[in-house]
Amino acid sequence: MEWLTTKTEYEGFPLYLRIPNYDNIWQFKSRYQNLILITHHFDKVTENGLPTSDYNKTLIDFDEETINLVTDNGIIFLIETYGGARNYWFYDKDKEHTIKAFEILKNQHQHKNIELEISHDPEWNFITDYPVKLYKSESKS
Repeated sequence: MEWLTTKTEYEGFPLYLRIPNYDNIWQFKSRYQNLILITHHFDKVTENGLPTSDYNKTLIDFDEETINLVTDNGIIFLIETYGGARNYWFYDKDKEHTIKAFEILKNQHQHKNIELEISHDPEWNFITDYPVKLYKSESKS
């Protein structure tokens, strides 16, 4: 998957964003209506809330596993690194499937502080209301 990255500031701290380079993310809107957030609270951070360099290198495999958590059930659309945590944002079609996949991830990484949140967002308000423009506007045609 090709990723687009950007760094900005939020409340005086660095905010790193990664988004998959979808040709047209809006094509998935009717299929995936549950908003999924997996938050990983870092064990080792710098003063500005980013993971330490050495610690961040140890997260590569975990990051890939998390990114691919719902590939058969949904899509990932954003990864935020900010304030001592990394947030993985997805849309999915079957939250029970995602809950089971998350439990497996959590059991395989018991030493990591991770959380799961799920909400219903059929209008994709999270993306459209996000303070940074993540994707081109939805086509109305």
